Amino acid sequence: MDKFEEDILTIVRKAVSVYGDHIRGELIKLSSKLIELHRVNRVKVNHSVMEIVLGAYLVNNGYTVDVEEEVGDSLVADVVALKDDKRMIIEIETGFTSPENALDPQSYLSARIVSKVARYGKYADIFSFATPLHNILQIPSFYLKSFKERRKQEIIMLKNLCDKYYSQPTITLEDIRRSKIHSIYLLNIDTLEVNRLSPRNYLKSTISKLAPRTLDIKKYVEWSQHSEQVKD
Repeated sequence: MDKFEEDILTIVRKAVSVYGDHIRGELIKLSSKLIELHRVNRVKVNHSVMEIVLGAYLVNNGYTVDVEEEVGDSLVADVVALKDDKRMIIEIETGFTSPENALDPQSYLSARIVSKVARYGKYADIFSFATPLHNILQIPSFYLKSFKERRKQEIIMLKNLCDKYYSQPTITLEDIRRSKIHSIYLLNIDTLEVNRLSPRNYLKSTISKLAPRTLDIKKYVEWSQHSEQVKD
């Protein structure tokens, strides 16, 4: 048994001890799938552990859960949960950035959030994010507005930001206009606690207190353009 399998099975046992034996069968299915994907180098342990933690919470709350499921446009969703004939896609964001984004991590992470809501959201009745407690999601305040309140200039600005980092599949203005974040799941990996917040409460309780300037998308678009000019 390698370290990945050992860690995954350990978190499964821990989850069963927290929630009860009724979730064991479903978690074994999820863990087996992740172990097989790891053998072909398609998943990493930190991310997979979070999928099990979130999966345990959802199974305990009556959802049928799958992980690493293809949903369309060659997209693979982290977690897909079904309940009451509604499909929820949950993407887990850890705040990781590659060396290529060492000079613009905030812009990149903001674009990543927008692109995921726009691309994955159209394949779900409900789209949500999950993140560990140590990460701060770069969620634009745009997502607190109703569809009618969203101004065209805001949508164009978000698309320009996305287009800098993502070209396939194409993200349209309409994809962004109609995109919506339903919930934010906060994951405590150490204790397996999961708390669900609305985007408004998440921004109010977390980002507005710790890093209010992360919400200024206009600043990131302008800085992104400036950075390109500097490179030239």
